[in-house]
Amino acid sequence: KQFGVDAVAQVEAVLTNELTQSINDLIIKSMRTLGIANVTAVFGAATGFDLTLAAAASLAGGETTASEHRKILTQVLAAANLIANRGRRGAGNFAVVGPQVATVLQSVAGFVANPMANTLTQAAGAIYPVGSVAGVNIYTDPRMAWNDAKVIVGRKGDGNSPGLVFMPYLMAESVQTIAEGTMAPKIAVKSRFALVEAGFHPETQYVQFTVKGSWTNLITLA
Repeated sequence: KQFGVDAVAQVEAVLTNELTQSINDLIIKSMRTLGIANVTAVFGAATGFDLTLAAAASLAGGETTASEHRKILTQVLAAANLIANRGRRGAGNFAVVGPQVATVLQSVAGFVANPMANTLTQAAGAIYPVGSVAGVNIYTDPRMAWNDAKVIVGRKGDGNSPGLVFMPYLMAESVQTIAEGTMAPKIAVKSRFALVEAGFHPETQYVQFTVKGSWTNLITLA
């Protein structure tokens, strides 16, 4: 501490961040499971709601890279409306995407040929909330791989709606002990919570789809 750095506080901050990321990952995986179950119930197969985009070399006349990317926004809205149709409590109001899909959505925020009301930010560094499009809030999951094109769309209810309910008992409790041999502090951060599929048919509040095809050719980082 004589140099202005509290090592114990830094360790606690790192552990709390890791714990938060793990909890987020568990919640998103549970939403994906429910989203697949919902789509399977409607189409009979988990792949019935997927979107296939053309490769850059196979675009038809009049089609552009932006027009292909714009289809992802339409698919997100379709998933949100399917939630309204299945759950009958309102349309989906959030979506979780990977970094590549987030890049696509940011790139078409100002696409004029087929405009859609949105607040998507095109500034680099927007890691978690990207913005919103047609009332659907878009979030980026930093734990997803770059080429993971899965999109989960869901509805956050008012507390009385069916769906996943996160009930924490201890969010991040820090426990410190002193090692007997070295007298150095040891720190543990623990959490106790329940993640419950509450209400009737909670799976109807989530939809997952995947963007397929050779559309990744539309993004070049080389």
